[in-house]
Amino acid sequence: MELRLGWRITLVLVILALTLSGETVEAQRAGCKNVHYDLAFILDTSSSVGRENFEKIRQWVSNIVDSFDVAPDKTRVAVVRYSDTPTTEFTLSKHRSLEDVKRAASEIVYRGGNTMTGDAISYTTNNIFTERNGARPKARGIQRVAILLTDGLSQDYVLEPSKAAAKAGIRMFAVGIGEALKVELEEIAAEPKNAHVFYVTDFNAIDKIRGRLRRRLCE
Repeated sequence: MELRLGWRITLVLVILALTLSGETVEAQRAGCKNVHYDLAFILDTSSSVGRENFEKIRQWVSNIVDSFDVAPDKTRVAVVRYSDTPTTEFTLSKHRSLEDVKRAASEIVYRGGNTMTGDAISYTTNNIFTERNGARPKARGIQRVAILLTDGLSQDYVLEPSKAAAKAGIRMFAVGIGEALKVELEEIAAEPKNAHVFYVTDFNAIDKIRGRLRRRLCE
């Protein structure tokens, strides 16, 4: 009898935990729906990433974007990919709905090459967060956010481009994988560093930080 009662209590606790967890996720998603950004992803497509891992990055971007209400008057999304040189995959004004952004994310091109992260940050500051490419005027009060994802050491300097991005009003998150260096991620990221730097050991683990990153974005 006691054994049965113990199992019942355990089952109730498990169900309660799952329910609360689901409610927490839904609350986070609702919070993101109420937060509007000009949001840019800066994605490392260097040779060390590889095509198989880059497919995981594309899915990860799609999963992050799924938390937001994407529309011209709400959250706008852009993607820059980089290796030897940065390239605009799509601007903030290109896609007007969540479905369009997710479809475009699934089609991001992988190139290979070197890892010029500093150049990519400067490029994003000067070419993505501009009104001609869909960024809203600063007077509107729409926060400008960039999420940079890299798997290794940059082959150029990142500190000065990152300072320039911060001066331009861009809140930078740095997500490092594998060989990425914490000191370099901290140079890239906004203050406070512990709220804007994320690291995982391999590409299979990047989805594990999605919840924490979402919480930071939705606060």
